[in-house]
Amino acid sequence: MVPRRSSRAPSTKTAPSVVSDKAAPKPRVNGTSKRAASPELAQAPPAKRSRSIAPKSENVPPAPAESPSAPEHVQLKPYFNPLPTPPPKKRPGLLPFAWGTGNFGQFGMGPDHLDEIPKPKRNVWAEEKMQSNAFGEDHAGMEFVASGGLHTIFIDETGTVWTCGVNDDAALGRVTQDVPDPNNPGSFLSVDELTSYPHPLKSLVDEGFRAVKAVAGDSICAAVSDKGELKVWGSFRVNEGSLGFSNGLKHQYTPVSILQLSHKPGDAEKISSIASGGNHILVLTTHGNIYSWGAGEQAQLGRKVMERRKIHGTVPEKVTLGTRSRKATTVGAGSFHSFAVDDKGDVWGWGLNSMGQTGTGWESSEDSVVQLPKKVIGLSKHDLDGDVVVQIEGGNHHTLFLTNLGRVYACGRSSAGQLGLPEDHPAFKDQIDPDFVPEPQLVPFPDPEDPVVQISVGVHNNAAVTKGGALYTWGQGVQSELGLGDEEEVRTPRVVHTVGLFRKK
Repeated sequence: MVPRRSSRAPSTKTAPSVVSDKAAPKPRVNGTSKRAASPELAQAPPAKRSRSIAPKSENVPPAPAESPSAPEHVQLKPYFNPLPTPPPKKRPGLLPFAWGTGNFGQFGMGPDHLDEIPKPKRNVWAEEKMQSNAFGEDHAGMEFVASGGLHTIFIDETGTVWTCGVNDDAALGRVTQDVPDPNNPGSFLSVDELTSYPHPLKSLVDEGFRAVKAVAGDSICAAVSDKGELKVWGSFRVNEGSLGFSNGLKHQYTPVSILQLSHKPGDAEKISSIASGGNHILVLTTHGNIYSWGAGEQAQLGRKVMERRKIHGTVPEKVTLGTRSRKATTVGAGSFHSFAVDDKGDVWGWGLNSMGQTGTGWESSEDSVVQLPKKVIGLSKHDLDGDVVVQIEGGNHHTLFLTNLGRVYACGRSSAGQLGLPEDHPAFKDQIDPDFVPEPQLVPFPDPEDPVVQISVGVHNNAAVTKGGALYTWGQGVQSELGLGDEEEVRTPRVVHTVGLFRKK
Protein backbone atom coordinates (compact mmCIF):
# COMPACT_ATOMS: atom_id res chain seq x y z
CA MET A 1 0.00 0.00 0.00
CA VAL A 2 1.30 3.47 -0.86
CA PRO A 3 2.10 5.27 2.40
CA ARG A 4 -0.10 8.15 3.41
CA ARG A 5 1.40 11.41 2.25
CA SER A 6 2.07 13.91 5.01
CA SER A 7 4.13 17.04 5.37
CA ARG A 8 5.21 15.83 8.81
CA ALA A 9 8.06 13.47 9.50
CA PRO A 10 6.78 10.09 10.72
CA SER A 11 6.56 9.99 14.50
CA THR A 12 7.47 7.03 16.67
CA LYS A 13 5.01 7.90 19.39
CA THR A 14 2.18 5.78 20.67
CA ALA A 15 -1.46 5.82 19.78
CA PRO A 16 -3.76 8.15 21.75
CA SER A 17 -5.58 7.45 24.95
CA VAL A 18 -9.09 8.38 23.90
CA VAL A 19 -11.83 8.48 26.49
CA SER A 20 -15.51 9.26 26.02
CA ASP A 21 -18.77 8.10 27.57
CA LYS A 22 -17.53 4.65 26.45
CA ALA A 23 -13.95 3.95 27.41
CA ALA A 24 -11.39 2.90 24.85
CA PRO A 25 -9.36 -0.25 24.81
CA LYS A 26 -5.61 -0.18 24.90
CA PRO A 27 -3.38 1.74 22.49
CA ARG A 28 -0.10 0.02 21.51
CA VAL A 29 3.54 1.08 21.56
CA ASN A 30 5.05 1.73 18.13
CA GLY A 31 8.59 2.88 18.72
CA THR A 32 10.75 4.39 21.40
CA SER A 33 9.63 6.44 24.38
CA LYS A 34 11.17 9.35 26.21
CA ARG A 35 12.34 7.08 28.99
CA ALA A 36 13.80 3.62 29.13
CA ALA A 37 11.30 0.88 29.80
CA SER A 38 11.93 -1.65 32.52
CA PRO A 39 13.14 -5.09 31.40
CA GLU A 40 10.51 -7.37 29.91
CA LEU A 41 10.25 -10.91 31.18
CA ALA A 42 8.77 -12.32 28.00
CA GLN A 43 9.12 -11.46 24.36
CA ALA A 44 6.24 -9.41 23.02
CA PRO A 45 5.18 -9.21 19.38
CA PRO A 46 7.29 -6.76 17.36
CA ALA A 47 6.33 -3.16 16.78
CA LYS A 48 3.88 -2.41 14.01
CA ARG A 49 5.27 -2.51 10.47
CA SER A 50 6.53 0.67 8.92
CA ARG A 51 4.32 2.23 6.31
CA SER A 52 5.90 0.34 3.44
CA ILE A 53 4.41 -0.20 0.02
CA ALA A 54 2.22 -3.28 -0.13
CA PRO A 55 1.34 -5.22 -3.28
CA LYS A 56 -1.40 -3.62 -5.29
CA SER A 57 -3.64 -6.66 -4.96
CA GLU A 58 -3.59 -6.40 -1.16
CA ASN A 59 -5.77 -3.30 -1.36
CA VAL A 60 -8.53 -5.01 -3.29
CA PRO A 61 -11.21 -6.33 -0.92
CA PRO A 62 -12.49 -9.86 -1.49
CA ALA A 63 -15.89 -10.21 -3.07
CA PRO A 64 -18.64 -10.46 -0.43
CA ALA A 65 -20.11 -13.90 0.02
CA GLU A 66 -23.68 -14.24 -1.18
CA SER A 67 -26.10 -15.68 1.33
CA PRO A 68 -29.69 -16.66 0.60
CA SER A 69 -32.37 -14.63 2.30
CA ALA A 70 -33.88 -16.27 5.36
CA PRO A 71 -36.99 -15.48 7.39
CA GLU A 72 -36.52 -13.34 10.49
CA HIS A 73 -35.60 -15.48 13.49
CA VAL A 74 -37.91 -15.41 16.50
CA GLN A 75 -36.18 -16.31 19.76
CA LEU A 76 -38.44 -18.35 22.05
CA LYS A 77 -35.94 -19.60 24.64
CA PRO A 78 -34.68 -16.95 27.11
CA TYR A 79 -31.05 -16.00 26.62
CA PHE A 80 -28.53 -16.65 29.40
CA ASN A 81 -26.62 -13.48 28.41
CA PRO A 82 -28.57 -10.61 26.85
CA LEU A 83 -28.13 -9.24 23.35
CA PRO A 84 -26.11 -6.02 23.18
CA THR A 85 -28.28 -2.90 23.44
CA PRO A 86 -27.43 0.71 22.53
CA PRO A 87 -27.01 3.08 25.47
CA PRO A 88 -29.69 5.70 26.20
CA LYS A 89 -29.47 8.74 23.94
CA LYS A 90 -28.08 11.85 25.61
CA ARG A 91 -28.73 15.49 24.77
CA PRO A 92 -26.65 17.37 24.00
CA GLY A 93 -25.03 14.52 22.08
CA LEU A 94 -21.72 13.12 23.27
CA LEU A 95 -18.72 14.84 21.68
CA PRO A 96 -15.35 13.02 21.40
CA PHE A 97 -12.32 14.43 23.19
CA ALA A 98 -8.78 13.12 22.74
CA TRP A 99 -5.29 13.46 24.13
CA GLY A 100 -1.94 11.76 23.66
CA THR A 101 -0.30 11.36 20.27
CA GLY A 102 -2.28 11.36 17.03
CA ASN A 103 0.58 11.41 14.54
CA PHE A 104 -1.17 9.13 12.04
CA GLY A 105 -4.65 10.62 12.14
CA GLN A 106 -6.02 8.33 14.82
CA PHE A 107 -7.66 11.28 16.62
CA GLY A 108 -9.94 11.85 13.65
CA MET A 109 -9.30 15.60 13.66
CA GLY A 110 -7.88 15.88 10.15
CA PRO A 111 -4.41 16.16 8.55
CA ASP A 112 -3.69 19.48 10.29
CA HIS A 113 -3.96 17.94 13.78
CA LEU A 114 -1.30 15.25 13.99
CA ASP A 115 0.44 16.57 17.08
CA GLU A 116 0.81 15.43 20.66
CA ILE A 117 -2.07 16.79 22.74
CA PRO A 118 -1.20 17.10 26.46
CA LYS A 119 -4.73 17.69 27.77
CA PRO A 120 -8.24 16.69 26.61
CA LYS A 121 -9.18 18.51 23.40
CA ARG A 122 -12.54 18.40 21.67
CA ASN A 123 -12.86 17.09 18.14
CA VAL A 124 -13.95 20.12 16.10
CA TRP A 125 -14.69 17.99 13.04
CA ALA A 126 -17.11 15.86 15.07
CA GLU A 127 -18.68 18.97 16.57
CA GLU A 128 -19.43 20.31 13.08
CA LYS A 129 -20.83 16.94 11.98
CA MET A 130 -23.14 16.93 15.00
CA GLN A 131 -24.56 20.26 13.96
CA SER A 132 -25.37 18.87 10.50
CA ASN A 133 -27.01 15.75 12.00
CA ALA A 134 -24.42 13.42 10.42
CA PHE A 135 -24.57 11.14 13.47
CA GLY A 136 -28.33 11.06 13.87
CA GLU A 137 -31.29 13.34 14.44
CA ASP A 138 -31.42 16.27 16.85
CA HIS A 139 -27.64 16.87 16.74
CA ALA A 140 -26.81 13.34 17.82
CA GLY A 141 -23.28 12.50 18.86
CA MET A 142 -21.09 9.45 19.30
CA GLU A 143 -22.07 6.67 21.68
CA PHE A 144 -18.92 4.51 21.62
CA VAL A 145 -15.19 4.81 20.88
CA ALA A 146 -12.34 2.28 20.83
CA SER A 147 -8.67 2.95 20.08
CA GLY A 148 -6.32 0.35 18.61
CA GLY A 149 -2.71 0.17 17.55
CA LEU A 150 -2.71 3.28 15.35
CA HIS A 151 -6.39 3.64 14.56
CA THR A 152 -9.73 4.49 16.16
CA ILE A 153 -13.29 3.19 15.83
CA PHE A 154 -16.33 5.34 16.58
CA ILE A 155 -20.00 4.32 16.68
CA ASP A 156 -22.59 7.06 16.29
CA GLU A 157 -26.18 7.12 17.56
CA THR A 158 -27.51 5.46 14.42
CA GLY A 159 -25.14 2.54 14.95
CA THR A 160 -22.88 3.51 12.04
CA VAL A 161 -19.21 2.56 12.44
CA TRP A 162 -16.65 5.27 11.60
CA THR A 163 -12.88 4.64 11.42
CA CYS A 164 -9.68 6.68 11.08
CA GLY A 165 -5.92 6.21 11.36
CA VAL A 166 -3.43 3.78 9.82
CA ASN A 167 -4.78 1.27 7.30
CA ASP A 168 -1.60 -0.67 6.39
CA ASP A 169 -3.06 -3.92 7.72
CA ALA A 170 -6.72 -3.25 6.86
CA ALA A 171 -7.56 -1.94 10.34
CA LEU A 172 -10.04 0.65 9.03
CA GLY A 173 -12.41 -1.83 7.43
CA ARG A 174 -12.45 0.09 4.17
CA VAL A 175 -10.20 0.82 1.20
CA THR A 176 -8.24 4.08 1.49
CA GLN A 177 -6.00 3.97 -1.59
CA ASP A 178 -6.96 4.71 -5.19
CA VAL A 179 -10.52 5.63 -4.20
CA PRO A 180 -12.19 7.49 -7.10
CA ASP A 181 -13.30 11.06 -6.43
CA PRO A 182 -17.02 11.18 -7.32
CA ASN A 183 -16.78 14.93 -7.99
CA ASN A 184 -13.71 14.72 -10.25
CA PRO A 185 -13.76 11.89 -12.80
CA GLY A 186 -10.29 10.44 -13.34
CA SER A 187 -9.05 11.71 -9.96
CA PHE A 188 -8.67 9.99 -6.60
CA LEU A 189 -9.54 11.07 -3.08
CA SER A 190 -6.64 12.13 -0.85
CA VAL A 191 -5.29 9.33 1.33
CA ASP A 192 -4.68 11.96 4.03
CA GLU A 193 -8.35 12.92 4.02
CA LEU A 194 -9.49 9.30 3.98
CA THR A 195 -7.40 8.30 6.98
CA SER A 196 -7.12 11.36 9.23
CA TYR A 197 -10.87 12.05 9.25
CA PRO A 198 -13.37 9.36 10.30
CA HIS A 199 -15.32 7.79 7.44
CA PRO A 200 -18.28 5.42 7.77
CA LEU A 201 -18.08 1.73 6.90
CA LYS A 202 -20.56 1.84 4.05
CA SER A 203 -20.60 -1.92 3.67
CA LEU A 204 -22.11 -2.25 7.16
CA VAL A 205 -24.57 0.56 6.55
CA ASP A 206 -25.76 -1.15 3.36
CA GLU A 207 -26.31 -4.37 5.32
CA GLY A 208 -28.40 -2.61 7.97
CA PHE A 209 -25.80 -3.53 10.62
CA ARG A 210 -26.63 -1.49 13.76
CA ALA A 211 -23.35 -1.63 15.70
CA VAL A 212 -23.41 -1.43 19.50
CA LYS A 213 -19.84 -2.25 20.49
CA ALA A 214 -16.50 -2.53 18.73
CA VAL A 215 -13.00 -3.66 19.70
CA ALA A 216 -9.66 -2.67 18.20
CA GLY A 217 -6.38 -4.55 18.57
CA ASP A 218 -3.11 -3.85 16.83
CA SER A 219 -4.71 -4.20 13.40
CA ILE A 220 -7.56 -6.61 14.08
CA CYS A 221 -11.06 -5.23 14.68
CA ALA A 222 -14.55 -6.52 15.34
CA ALA A 223 -18.03 -5.11 15.91
CA VAL A 224 -21.24 -6.61 17.27
CA SER A 225 -24.77 -5.46 16.40
CA ASP A 226 -27.96 -5.13 18.41
CA LYS A 227 -29.08 -8.40 16.82
CA GLY A 228 -26.03 -10.24 18.10
CA GLU A 229 -24.28 -10.33 14.72
CA LEU A 230 -20.48 -10.25 14.53
CA LYS A 231 -18.31 -8.62 11.86
CA VAL A 232 -14.50 -8.83 11.78
CA TRP A 233 -11.80 -7.18 9.66
CA GLY A 234 -8.07 -6.39 9.64
CA SER A 235 -5.15 -8.76 10.25
CA PHE A 236 -3.35 -10.60 13.07
CA ARG A 237 0.37 -10.42 13.84
CA VAL A 238 2.78 -12.76 15.67
CA ASN A 239 6.36 -12.42 16.92
CA GLU A 240 8.01 -12.74 13.52
CA GLY A 241 5.50 -10.57 11.65
CA SER A 242 2.16 -10.95 9.93
CA LEU A 243 0.00 -13.97 10.72
CA GLY A 244 -2.85 -12.95 8.43
CA PHE A 245 -6.59 -12.80 8.83
CA SER A 246 -7.33 -16.46 8.17
CA ASN A 247 -5.89 -19.45 6.37
CA GLY A 248 -5.01 -18.19 2.89
CA LEU A 249 -6.02 -14.55 3.47
CA LYS A 250 -3.46 -12.00 4.65
CA HIS A 251 -5.75 -9.00 5.02
CA GLN A 252 -9.51 -8.53 5.29
CA TYR A 253 -10.28 -5.01 4.10
CA THR A 254 -14.05 -5.04 4.66
CA PRO A 255 -16.06 -6.47 7.58
CA VAL A 256 -17.14 -10.10 7.20
CA SER A 257 -18.87 -12.75 9.28
CA ILE A 258 -16.49 -15.37 10.62
CA LEU A 259 -18.20 -17.24 13.46
CA GLN A 260 -20.97 -19.75 12.82
CA LEU A 261 -23.04 -20.48 15.94
CA SER A 262 -25.77 -23.03 16.60
CA HIS A 263 -29.17 -22.22 15.18
CA LYS A 264 -32.17 -24.26 16.30
CA PRO A 265 -35.87 -23.51 15.86
CA GLY A 266 -36.72 -20.93 18.50
CA ASP A 267 -33.17 -20.90 19.87
CA ALA A 268 -30.38 -19.26 17.89
CA GLU A 269 -27.07 -18.59 19.66
CA LYS A 270 -25.92 -14.99 19.16
CA ILE A 271 -23.07 -12.71 20.24
CA SER A 272 -23.53 -10.97 23.58
CA SER A 273 -20.14 -9.25 24.00
CA ILE A 274 -16.61 -9.09 22.59
CA ALA A 275 -13.10 -8.30 23.82
CA SER A 276 -9.76 -7.89 22.10
CA GLY A 277 -6.09 -8.08 22.96
CA GLY A 278 -3.32 -6.86 20.70
CA ASN A 279 -3.76 -9.75 18.28
CA HIS A 280 -6.54 -11.97 19.56
CA ILE A 281 -10.30 -11.78 19.94
CA LEU A 282 -12.69 -13.18 22.55
CA VAL A 283 -16.41 -13.56 21.96
CA LEU A 284 -19.09 -14.18 24.60
CA THR A 285 -22.33 -15.69 23.34
CA THR A 286 -25.90 -15.44 24.56
CA HIS A 287 -25.60 -19.06 25.68
CA GLY A 288 -22.59 -18.38 27.94
CA ASN A 289 -19.98 -19.82 25.59
CA ILE A 290 -16.58 -18.23 24.88
CA TYR A 291 -14.78 -18.41 21.54
CA SER A 292 -11.22 -17.22 20.90
CA TRP A 293 -8.98 -16.84 17.87
CA GLY A 294 -5.90 -14.99 16.63
CA ALA A 295 -2.28 -15.14 17.80
CA GLY A 296 -1.76 -17.76 20.49
CA GLU A 297 1.97 -17.67 21.20
CA GLN A 298 1.47 -16.52 24.78
CA ALA A 299 -1.48 -18.92 25.41
CA GLN A 300 -3.95 -16.03 25.22
CA LEU A 301 -6.40 -18.23 23.28
CA GLY A 302 -6.86 -20.60 26.21
CA ARG A 303 -5.66 -23.54 24.15
CA LYS A 304 -2.33 -24.79 22.84
CA VAL A 305 -1.44 -23.69 19.32
CA MET A 306 1.45 -25.62 17.78
CA GLU A 307 4.32 -23.49 16.45
CA ARG A 308 4.13 -24.98 12.95
CA ARG A 309 0.34 -24.57 12.82
CA LYS A 310 -0.06 -21.00 14.04
CA ILE A 311 -2.50 -20.17 11.25
CA HIS A 312 -4.96 -22.59 12.85
CA GLY A 313 -5.24 -20.08 15.69
CA THR A 314 -7.21 -17.82 13.35
CA VAL A 315 -10.11 -20.30 13.46
CA PRO A 316 -12.53 -19.60 16.35
CA GLU A 317 -12.64 -22.36 18.96
CA LYS A 318 -14.48 -22.72 22.26
CA VAL A 319 -12.77 -21.96 25.59
CA THR A 320 -13.62 -24.09 28.64
CA LEU A 321 -13.57 -22.60 32.14
CA GLY A 322 -12.58 -25.56 34.27
CA THR A 323 -15.57 -27.74 33.38
CA ARG A 324 -17.95 -27.59 30.45
CA SER A 325 -20.88 -26.94 32.78
CA ARG A 326 -19.67 -23.43 33.65
CA LYS A 327 -21.11 -20.58 31.64
CA ALA A 328 -19.43 -17.22 31.17
CA THR A 329 -21.01 -13.82 31.88
CA THR A 330 -18.11 -11.46 31.11
CA VAL A 331 -14.96 -11.50 28.96
CA GLY A 332 -11.95 -9.21 28.98
CA ALA A 333 -8.42 -9.05 27.61
CA GLY A 334 -5.00 -7.48 27.87
CA SER A 335 -2.42 -7.31 25.11
CA PHE A 336 -1.36 -10.94 25.51
CA HIS A 337 -3.71 -12.30 28.19
CA SER A 338 -7.42 -13.04 28.58
CA PHE A 339 -10.15 -13.24 31.20
CA ALA A 340 -13.68 -14.39 31.87
CA VAL A 341 -16.19 -14.35 34.73
CA ASP A 342 -18.47 -17.37 35.10
CA ASP A 343 -22.02 -17.86 36.37
CA LYS A 344 -20.75 -18.68 39.87
CA GLY A 345 -18.94 -15.34 40.12
CA ASP A 346 -15.45 -16.83 39.73
CA VAL A 347 -12.89 -14.92 37.64
CA TRP A 348 -10.57 -16.83 35.29
CA GLY A 349 -7.33 -15.69 33.63
CA TRP A 350 -4.94 -17.17 31.10
CA GLY A 351 -2.12 -16.18 28.74
CA LEU A 352 1.09 -14.25 29.36
CA ASN A 353 1.77 -13.90 33.10
CA SER A 354 5.40 -12.76 33.04
CA MET A 355 4.59 -9.93 35.47
CA GLY A 356 1.64 -11.41 37.28
CA GLN A 357 -0.89 -9.77 34.94
CA THR A 358 -3.34 -12.69 34.94
CA GLY A 359 -3.80 -12.38 38.70
CA THR A 360 -3.45 -16.13 39.13
CA GLY A 361 -0.31 -15.91 41.26
CA TRP A 362 3.41 -16.12 40.48
CA GLU A 363 5.99 -18.18 42.33
CA SER A 364 8.59 -18.95 39.68
CA SER A 365 9.33 -18.60 35.96
CA GLU A 366 7.12 -21.64 35.38
CA ASP A 367 4.16 -19.35 36.08
CA SER A 368 5.13 -16.92 33.29
CA VAL A 369 2.52 -18.42 30.98
CA VAL A 370 -0.90 -19.73 32.04
CA GLN A 371 -1.79 -22.25 29.34
CA LEU A 372 -5.42 -22.91 30.33
CA PRO A 373 -7.98 -20.81 32.25
CA LYS A 374 -7.07 -20.60 35.92
CA LYS A 375 -8.95 -18.89 38.76
CA VAL A 376 -7.84 -15.35 39.60
CA ILE A 377 -6.92 -15.00 43.27
CA GLY A 378 -9.23 -13.10 45.62
CA LEU A 379 -11.87 -11.91 43.14
CA SER A 380 -14.55 -14.58 43.36
CA LYS A 381 -18.07 -13.64 44.44
CA HIS A 382 -17.35 -15.36 47.75
CA ASP A 383 -14.08 -13.45 48.25
CA LEU A 384 -15.83 -10.15 47.52
CA ASP A 385 -18.74 -10.78 49.92
CA GLY A 386 -21.29 -11.00 47.14
CA ASP A 387 -19.81 -8.35 44.86
CA VAL A 388 -19.01 -9.48 41.31
CA VAL A 389 -16.44 -8.44 38.69
CA VAL A 390 -18.27 -6.90 35.71
CA GLN A 391 -15.48 -5.42 33.57
CA ILE A 392 -11.86 -6.47 32.95
CA GLU A 393 -9.33 -4.45 30.94
CA GLY A 394 -5.63 -5.17 30.50
CA GLY A 395 -2.54 -3.38 29.22
CA ASN A 396 0.75 -4.93 28.16
CA HIS A 397 1.62 -6.33 31.57
CA HIS A 398 -1.07 -5.19 34.01
CA THR A 399 -4.81 -5.58 34.50
CA LEU A 400 -7.72 -3.72 36.09
CA PHE A 401 -10.91 -5.36 37.37
CA LEU A 402 -14.12 -3.38 38.04
CA THR A 403 -16.83 -4.76 40.33
CA ASN A 404 -20.56 -4.19 40.36
CA LEU A 405 -20.24 -1.96 43.45
CA GLY A 406 -17.72 0.30 41.73
CA ARG A 407 -14.50 -0.98 43.26
CA VAL A 408 -11.32 -1.33 41.16
CA TYR A 409 -8.67 -4.01 41.66
CA ALA A 410 -5.28 -4.17 39.91
CA CYS A 411 -2.42 -6.62 39.42
CA GLY A 412 0.68 -7.00 37.28
CA ARG A 413 3.45 -4.59 36.43
CA SER A 414 3.88 -1.76 38.92
CA SER A 415 7.19 -0.14 37.96
CA ALA A 416 5.58 3.07 36.63
CA GLY A 417 2.48 3.42 38.76
CA GLN A 418 0.34 1.19 36.54
CA LEU A 419 -1.55 -0.30 39.50
CA GLY A 420 -2.56 2.97 41.17
CA LEU A 421 -1.28 1.82 44.56
CA PRO A 422 0.50 4.24 46.94
CA GLU A 423 4.15 3.55 47.64
CA ASP A 424 3.42 2.43 51.22
CA HIS A 425 0.82 -0.15 50.14
CA PRO A 426 1.26 -3.53 51.91
CA ALA A 427 1.47 -5.29 48.51
CA PHE A 428 4.91 -3.78 48.00
CA LYS A 429 6.31 -5.44 51.12
CA ASP A 430 8.30 -8.64 50.62
CA GLN A 431 7.58 -8.74 46.86
CA ILE A 432 8.70 -11.71 44.80
CA ASP A 433 9.84 -9.15 42.23
CA PRO A 434 10.05 -5.36 42.79
CA ASP A 435 8.47 -4.62 39.42
CA PHE A 436 5.12 -6.38 39.79
CA VAL A 437 2.30 -7.52 42.07
CA PRO A 438 0.90 -10.94 41.06
CA GLU A 439 -2.40 -10.87 43.00
CA PRO A 440 -5.20 -8.28 42.57
CA GLN A 441 -5.20 -5.40 45.06
CA LEU A 442 -7.93 -2.84 45.81
CA VAL A 443 -7.09 0.54 44.26
CA PRO A 444 -7.82 3.49 46.58
CA PHE A 445 -9.54 6.54 45.04
CA PRO A 446 -9.66 10.06 46.52
CA ASP A 447 -13.44 9.88 47.00
CA PRO A 448 -14.45 6.41 48.24
CA GLU A 449 -18.12 7.46 48.21
CA ASP A 450 -18.10 8.00 44.44
CA PRO A 451 -18.07 4.53 42.82
CA VAL A 452 -16.28 3.84 39.54
CA VAL A 453 -18.60 2.92 36.64
CA GLN A 454 -16.10 2.40 33.84
CA ILE A 455 -12.41 1.60 33.37
CA SER A 456 -10.04 1.90 30.42
CA VAL A 457 -6.48 0.61 30.12
CA GLY A 458 -3.61 1.62 27.84
CA VAL A 459 -0.19 0.06 27.41
CA HIS A 460 1.10 1.37 30.77
CA ASN A 461 -1.67 3.80 31.73
CA ASN A 462 -5.28 3.75 32.94
CA ALA A 463 -8.45 5.80 33.16
CA ALA A 464 -11.57 5.48 35.28
CA VAL A 465 -14.88 7.34 35.23
CA THR A 466 -17.00 7.61 38.38
CA LYS A 467 -20.75 7.80 38.88
CA GLY A 468 -20.32 11.44 39.83
CA GLY A 469 -18.63 12.21 36.50
CA ALA A 470 -15.00 12.50 37.59
CA LEU A 471 -12.31 11.22 35.20
CA TYR A 472 -9.18 9.78 36.82
CA THR A 473 -5.93 8.70 35.14
CA TRP A 474 -2.72 7.17 36.44
CA GLY A 475 0.35 5.22 35.33
CA GLN A 476 3.00 6.09 32.77
CA GLY A 477 2.27 8.89 30.31
CA VAL A 478 5.49 9.81 28.51
CA GLN A 479 3.48 10.70 25.41
CA SER A 480 0.67 12.63 27.12
CA GLU A 481 -1.52 9.52 27.57
CA LEU A 482 -2.60 10.73 31.02
CA GLY A 483 -4.07 14.03 29.85
CA LEU A 484 -2.28 15.80 32.72
CA GLY A 485 -0.03 18.10 30.75
CA ASP A 486 3.67 17.44 31.37
CA GLU A 487 3.09 14.73 33.97
CA GLU A 488 4.89 11.58 32.79
CA GLU A 489 4.20 9.31 35.74
CA VAL A 490 1.35 9.35 38.24
CA ARG A 491 1.30 6.56 40.80
CA THR A 492 -2.25 6.96 42.17
CA PRO A 493 -5.54 8.02 40.49
CA ARG A 494 -5.66 11.74 39.80
CA VAL A 495 -8.58 13.80 38.48
CA VAL A 496 -8.10 14.97 34.89
CA HIS A 497 -11.40 16.50 34.05
CA THR A 498 -14.96 16.53 35.32
CA VAL A 499 -17.08 14.98 32.60
CA GLY A 500 -20.32 16.84 32.00
CA LEU A 501 -22.92 17.63 29.39
CA PHE A 502 -24.11 21.19 29.34
CA ARG A 503 -26.99 22.85 27.52
CA LYS A 504 -26.89 26.44 26.31
CA LYS A 505 -29.52 28.79 27.74
